[in-house]
Amino acid sequence: MSESVGDGGVQVVAAEAVPQSEGSWIGRGVALFTPVFAVASGWLAGLVAQVVPGAHLDESQVTAFMVAAMTAALGSGWKWLQGWQQHERLVAEGKAQPVKAVPVLRTATTSPEAGSESLP
Repeated sequence: MSESVGDGGVQVVAAEAVPQSEGSWIGRGVALFTPVFAVASGWLAGLVAQVVPGAHLDESQVTAFMVAAMTAALGSGWKWLQGWQQHERLVAEGKAQPVKAVPVLRTATTSPEAGSESLP
């Protein structure tokens, strides 16, 4: 913190910027549920392929349709997670605002010269 005396003898205190981190659990939820949604989309694609009237698909075509649906679901989750990681990087660099801000805790580190603990 830096202090200065303004007009009229009033003390002005300028606070240092507190580094922030992303505290939202959205990325964890997407990472956890993407495989579940991929399996569910494959199952739903197989069900639709068998139930839709006029769609005469043999077993290998149904399997290919299920694999395509699962790949689309996994690709969507992967792309979302890539964007989320980029967002977290930008938040860490201070270039973007976090969805849910969490202040970064400063930890004590050991100074190589003195061998004692000091704050960075």
